[in-house]
Amino acid sequence: MVESGTENDVTHEPGVPDSGGAAPRDAGLWIAGVLIAAAAAVALAFALVGPVVVTVDGMRAWVARGTTSLDLSARGRLQGTRGDLVSVDGRILVRHGGGPPAIRIDGAPAAVDAPIPGGSDIRSFHGRDVRESTVMRFIETPPGVRFAGQGPVESVEDSGTPGIVIADVGIVSRVEVTRRVATRGSPMTVRREPAWTGRKEVALTFDDGPWPKSTDEVLALLKAADVKATFFMIGRQVTARPDTARRVLAAGMEIGNHTQNHKLLAHASHAVVTREIERGRRSIEKVLHVQIRWYRPAGGSTNGFVYREAKRLGMRVVLWSIDPKDWARPGSRKIARRILDRVRPGSVILMHDGGGNRSQTVAALKKVLKGLHARGYKMVTLSRLYRLPAQVAIP
Repeated sequence: MVESGTENDVTHEPGVPDSGGAAPRDAGLWIAGVLIAAAAAVALAFALVGPVVVTVDGMRAWVARGTTSLDLSARGRLQGTRGDLVSVDGRILVRHGGGPPAIRIDGAPAAVDAPIPGGSDIRSFHGRDVRESTVMRFIETPPGVRFAGQGPVESVEDSGTPGIVIADVGIVSRVEVTRRVATRGSPMTVRREPAWTGRKEVALTFDDGPWPKSTDEVLALLKAADVKATFFMIGRQVTARPDTARRVLAAGMEIGNHTQNHKLLAHASHAVVTREIERGRRSIEKVLHVQIRWYRPAGGSTNGFVYREAKRLGMRVVLWSIDPKDWARPGSRKIARRILDRVRPGSVILMHDGGGNRSQTVAALKKVLKGLHARGYKMVTLSRLYRLPAQVAIP
């Protein structure tokens, strides 16, 4: 007897798969395929645009694809340094002011702006030094100087004309590379004047002050001996010690200009000469309010510009007749002997109240004052020696 089945019965034929389990398995395979494809796409994208591994000066590092050596340098990743900026004569002007670090990739020179391949071994070194550029300058040169006569006071008789040279100079260092004459100047004539007073008068002069202690010591000795002298003051010293400078003036001493900074001017440019002489005078006049008539070049160092500038500013250049070299501190006895052995009527005697330890000068001055008095000499200012009006006050 065959039993009839219900409507829920399912009959499976032999060899026919069960269609009810196929959908889940196929979906899993599809998802797996999609994931594999996505991973492959990501891997391809990473391989095309992702960072790469390189070795930078011995250290492994990830860098963005397309990175250049210049990028690494800008980010401070390279141990090599930029080259230096050097002067035309080979001195370093600016450290690391030259070319970028030198780069070798896998042992070969590489352009700094070329992309770095993955796996590269990058080595950096000190970059190329760069020499400063040059610029052409027209430079006025002082006229040559010829002297006429003998004596410590020097006055321009004929100004002459300066020359012009064309020089190529370093744009930073100002060092000359080449020089050629464009225009030749003509020499000036400087008249040297003695002080033929017909009297036994001499001028004591003191340079390089005002100075701590020694200027006041010199001043005290002169006042005690009722002697007037001329003090050639340095502009910056007057600005630094105005009270000392005023005491010298108040004692009836004459004041002269000894430049602003005691700069030697024989090889200086016209601009430097002007600055040193004019600023020195202006610094003194600003503090003391007296007209400066005399100019003594620092170290006796002159050129044609010095004479022209002194004349333009209404000052007379004065050197000396006797230099005992007290600045070298040979001993007070030797300083005094050098003066007293050489003194003549009209002598202009050089000494120093500033510029260093002047204890020997102070000690020698006692002997000089005594010796000159004993020989009948009167010690006066330069203006008195040359019969010029006394120094006048200015507003």
